[in-house]
Amino acid sequence: MSATVLQDYDRHGTVWALDPASGLLTPASGLCHGFVHVLPHRTGTAAALYADDSALWLQYGQHRWNCEKVAVRHIQRPDGTRTITVDSPPDPQWQAHLPPPDTGPYDPAYDWTDTIADNFFLWVDERLADARRRAVLRDHFLRGFAPA
Repeated sequence: MSATVLQDYDRHGTVWALDPASGLLTPASGLCHGFVHVLPHRTGTAAALYADDSALWLQYGQHRWNCEKVAVRHIQRPDGTRTITVDSPPDPQWQAHLPPPDTGPYDPAYDWTDTIADNFFLWVDERLADARRRAVLRDHFLRGFAPA
């Protein structure tokens, strides 16, 4: 399994190479094949949605799933904490519990587009919601795109 070049979801212009086996990131350049979100809770863990080997993959740290074979749910509780659940039968259900996002100062112009831009897991949840979206995203990521 070779490293996959990914655009940083939160920092435009930053590009990483993800080693799918270890989940480790190293600085990179070139055409991107998906997006990576470096988790802010300082564990060194990253979450990624990318295409490789003709499939769309979701990865969290060392865990990796083929998006055609799993169901992904993102739940945000009223206190802001979030849970990502991956159902991948016959494997056991996998969950990650994430701290609430840092919302910063109140912004009256903050809308749904901003919410998705600020929440990688909500963006992933929407992208994986149906087969057509997954196919379009997989094909786009397989072709590669220039980093922003």
